[in-house]
Amino acid sequence: MAQPGEKPLSFVSSIPANGATNVSRSIRTITLVFDKNVVDDSVWEDNKRQIEFWAGSKRLQKRIDYNVVRSMAVEKRRNIYIKPIGLLTANTKYTIRIGPKLTSKAGESLGKGVIIVFTTGRRGVVPTPIEE
Repeated sequence: MAQPGEKPLSFVSSIPANGATNVSRSIRTITLVFDKNVVDDSVWEDNKRQIEFWAGSKRLQKRIDYNVVRSMAVEKRRNIYIKPIGLLTANTKYTIRIGPKLTSKAGESLGKGVIIVFTTGRRGVVPTPIEE
């Protein structure tokens, strides 16, 4: 069995998933799931800075307002949440970048960046937002 710090930190999934289309413009929470605790007080301030979120395919294209938050619930300590401020733009590709220095409570780093891309639906289609 691997001891803490021996097995690398891994990104598990996101909601919406990488490649998702027709995502609600009014989505209130984007969930990033890892295989270890990434929200402990010892790593949280640095980990928040490893998350970037923008519209379009290039970082400098259009930055949007968002908050990176965590839950203190034990069962959610592997999750990081992105909360967009306001509605997203219709028919737009959004990119999330998780930096390689994102670290678990036990000190394992992600080691490589992760890119997640999703596209919002057309104007007027506002499905129920995904909540945490």
